[in-house]
Amino acid sequence: MKLWKPDELFIHDDDEVKNDDVTRWILRRCGGVPVTYVTNARKDIAGKSKILNKTTGFLDKILAGKHVLYVAPGENAVDTFQIDDPRMKCPAFPRLKLSSNGCFFACEWCYLKLTYRHASPFIEVRVQYEKIRKQLEKKLSETTDGVMFNGGELGDSLSLDHLARAAASFIPWFGTTINGHLFMLTKSGAVDHLLKLRHNGRTVLAWSLNAPEVSKRYEKGAPPFKKRLGAARKAQEAGYPVRVRLDPIVPIEERLGDKAWREIYSRTIREIFKAVTPERVTLGTLRFERNFHRMRGKLISQGCDLLATMKGMKPMFSKDPGTEKAGKYSFDIATRSEIFAFALREIRKHSDCPVALCKEEEKVWDNVGLDLSRCACVCQLHAVDMT
Repeated sequence: MKLWKPDELFIHDDDEVKNDDVTRWILRRCGGVPVTYVTNARKDIAGKSKILNKTTGFLDKILAGKHVLYVAPGENAVDTFQIDDPRMKCPAFPRLKLSSNGCFFACEWCYLKLTYRHASPFIEVRVQYEKIRKQLEKKLSETTDGVMFNGGELGDSLSLDHLARAAASFIPWFGTTINGHLFMLTKSGAVDHLLKLRHNGRTVLAWSLNAPEVSKRYEKGAPPFKKRLGAARKAQEAGYPVRVRLDPIVPIEERLGDKAWREIYSRTIREIFKAVTPERVTLGTLRFERNFHRMRGKLISQGCDLLATMKGMKPMFSKDPGTEKAGKYSFDIATRSEIFAFALREIRKHSDCPVALCKEEEKVWDNVGLDLSRCACVCQLHAVDMT
């Protein structure tokens, strides 16, 4: 199988970064790729990248950036994510930023498209793993409670692992900690290198899955459903805790092939539980930040029918007095409740595992019959009270 490598490689111009073992490995795996050393990533890469400078269109630059890799130092790799709108129920979590914009797949709905716009249109991986482990140790020393670090919020946790080799470094390390846990979210089908690692059950592997017909249409470049599901099965057989994120569920009005959306998602859920026994499932549907929705004509591929689906979306909330916040743009409450209630009924045919909703409001949780005081999202170590 041909493994992805960038067409341009930029490396932070610091001796420790340049001589880091991971940097040297990346250089060996990227033979023939032009290498440039930079001190200011955003400014220097924008000015020196031949790939980025050939592009003119907004989306063209975003997609071109998926061929440019920046090897960054290990500073500021650990922080905490917390959503700033309390009406949108999403528990805070510690975040491990091994990679930012860290994926070469081209999913149409990816929120990181605007991260590319506001930051820089390139993929970034951090090295200096010993420095990152010290940041993790500091965080873990602040409590005796278990702490799970989300390594999949800013990118796919495994898609770049053939270059970054982060799993082989961090999974065994977390396995030796007293209260540390690692959460890795992926669409990858490549897990063979993880199967013999001494994880001690302290790394949770979660797969982002979707109906094959939907994935083929909108998750461009990502491994197909069956390959992801096969990888999840291998991981579970190797003793890893496995979880599933079915998100976004897309209730397309027209028929996909010869199957309506309810039919294809019923089959998808059945196939998931036939292959694996997820500890937890998180459900989501299409939702977009206000600016993403406003700029959808620049961020979604021309001719993609997702543009028509987005056209009728409205803000999830009314604006608070004195603020501009109106929540994400999505379907109305009745539609979202119907989508989640349907998916939950299908899941309950196979399992009584905990189910959570991603970035949803309290009324939808109530409509679906889920307990918000026991929010067991896949990214959480324990259930969280979000009431």
